[in-house]
Amino acid sequence: MTIIRLSVLPDPSSAGTQARPPTTRLLAVIVHPDPPDAVVFSVRGDVDILSSPFLQRVLLSQLDAATSLVTVDLTGVSFLGAAGLTVLLNVTRAMVAAESRLRLIARTHAVLLPLTVSGLAGEFDIYPALADVPSFPDDGLDG
Repeated sequence: MTIIRLSVLPDPSSAGTQARPPTTRLLAVIVHPDPPDAVVFSVRGDVDILSSPFLQRVLLSQLDAATSLVTVDLTGVSFLGAAGLTVLLNVTRAMVAAESRLRLIARTHAVLLPLTVSGLAGEFDIYPALADVPSFPDDGLDG
């Protein structure tokens, strides 16, 4: 298991305008290799315009030819913005090009609402829990 974190520091110019100290926003991605050819990414925090490039780099950097099943657990995501949706689409395209498959775990309003309202929910295999994700789905990739 590998934990990768991104801290997004608050804008220093707004420090005097807030009644309470600014908080640091954090996006964490935990990588759980699942041999022989699968990996699970657990994402925690906000996936917005600031953190989405980081998330995309992490997801794409972990892909290799031997990884045919990638699952992204979004149950710990508290906000999924348009930039986050773009990341999911980009990673899905990369997976298809590599003859792999991306599955999402999502059950919270913060994730399901943007997927549904954007019309993108049908673009992904979405499951409510890791236990519901088939280990080796019949995906038609082998012919």
